Amino acid sequence: MKTYTYLLCIVVMTSLLTSCKREFEHDVNFKNEEVIAVLGDNALLFSKIFQLENNNAYLWFDIRNEIANFSSPFLGHAFTDNGIDRFKRIDLRGTIYSYNDAAKELTVVGYPLDIATGSELPADMVYDFDRKQKNGCELITDATQRRRCETTFTLQLKRVVFEDIGLTLEADKEVSYNSKVLKMSEMKQDIMLIN
Repeated sequence: MKTYTYLLCIVVMTSLLTSCKREFEHDVNFKNEEVIAVLGDNALLFSKIFQLENNNAYLWFDIRNEIANFSSPFLGHAFTDNGIDRFKRIDLRGTIYSYNDAAKELTVVGYPLDIATGSELPADMVYDFDRKQKNGCELITDATQRRRCETTFTLQLKRVVFEDIGLTLEADKEVSYNSKVLKMSEMKQDIMLIN
């Protein structure tokens, strides 16, 4: 009787291991061994968490150039469409980003926006992204204030690029497109590095 119990346990374990192996063989992420290219200069942002100043949301720059789905990071963008004030909430969860260190630009890549044509088109949203105060933080004697000075960054909308239709909307400049006059308002927000 004991022999049958051991034999049964061995058969069950073997079948479990075999089924797990087969499941992994069909999993795309398990089989995919290619290196994923990093977009831009990722040294500043890789695995960094920034808290948005106006709410309790966080921008967590995760692996694979993705903004993590950690909280509800969103940016509010005001714009005018034929003189009518509009507002667009940009949800950054799961979006792809690229950072250019030389230009100090953060680009949210391929975000679906419907402001140009009424239907969603992929748009690259380019922001100036740099420390708020570049020099002088080391001269601050209060440690808390010095830390805040060193870790506060500014995120400011520079332009929105709709590559598919050849349209670029610079911040605070009117652009005519298909009988529409569009103007992206300037958006500037302080964010604080917390890790």
